[in-house]
Amino acid sequence: MFYLFPISTFYFRLNKIENTIIDYYTWLGYLSLGICSILFFTFLLLDIFTFSTKLIQVKSNFDPHRKAFLGLSIKTVFAGFGGIFSIYGILNGIRNPEILHQKIKFDNLHSELDQFKIAHISDLHVGSQIKSDMVATVVKKINKIKPDIIVFTGDAADGSVETYGKELNPLKNLKSKYGNYFVTGNHEYYSDLKGWLNKIENVGFKILLNESNVINIGKNKLLISGIPDRSAGHYVKSHRTNMKKTLGEHSNIDFKILLAHQPKDIEHAIKYNYDLQLSGHTHGGQYYPFSFLVQLAHPFLKGLHKKENTQIYINQGTGYWGPSIRIGTVPEITEIVLTKA
Repeated sequence: MFYLFPISTFYFRLNKIENTIIDYYTWLGYLSLGICSILFFTFLLLDIFTFSTKLIQVKSNFDPHRKAFLGLSIKTVFAGFGGIFSIYGILNGIRNPEILHQKIKFDNLHSELDQFKIAHISDLHVGSQIKSDMVATVVKKINKIKPDIIVFTGDAADGSVETYGKELNPLKNLKSKYGNYFVTGNHEYYSDLKGWLNKIENVGFKILLNESNVINIGKNKLLISGIPDRSAGHYVKSHRTNMKKTLGEHSNIDFKILLAHQPKDIEHAIKYNYDLQLSGHTHGGQYYPFSFLVQLAHPFLKGLHKKENTQIYINQGTGYWGPSIRIGTVPEITEIVLTKA
């Protein structure tokens, strides 16, 4: 029953029934899903253990009443553990994002690009659960690190622009030296795509849809490229990934960065010789044991990785989607500093 509870929220979303009561209902619905999934896997482990012991027939004079009491005690402990695990996950999930500092070394980095600073956010998911006060906190933290550029790798919001568009307004106060850049995630295509893209432009981001922007830093050129989410072509044909269009005539570039919502797009970054890819989408798995399933679907889950000559960093999500639970992950703002190896 609790697993089915969140499904009703999709009915409200599709019919644009959005208000404060529905926001609380949605939060409780997703929370029930999260807690029940944790308890489900907790008791699944217990059931596997119990079933295994029954397969091993051991003769014993152990008092059956004491055996029943012991079994019930173990189940109570498991339930308590699942409950504590859930409470920890909720408290960790709803807290403000923290800044994670990440230096990335490159052999071919020119001296003028050394110490170039990028603020990276992803999967903000403003809407029924995440509001402008959290966004304002994100803005304040980013401005403190004084980034050269700010990149936002998709999934800005859920729901309608009419109801939740105002929650993005604090992003207008972001400050960077060379500009703010955005690429679409899968959630941009679930409601009012045009409305959300207009809103994101209005708060100061340049949207890169199969296009690139050259930043001149001294005598060096830095290329910022952006592609739509991998699923975008199913919704808007013109949003299908087109790397030839994205790269264009920008072949003689000192350093190239690809913004792509999903880590799977590392295949494009490698093929077209990008030095660095920045992505999100996975939320780092968000919470155990769900993270094991997410890891099966993606080449990388979170953090810094290297494949062939391309490095990739996956942000764990500045916000969250679904259950407001995080276990084994943190809400993240990444401060990336390019350094010469």
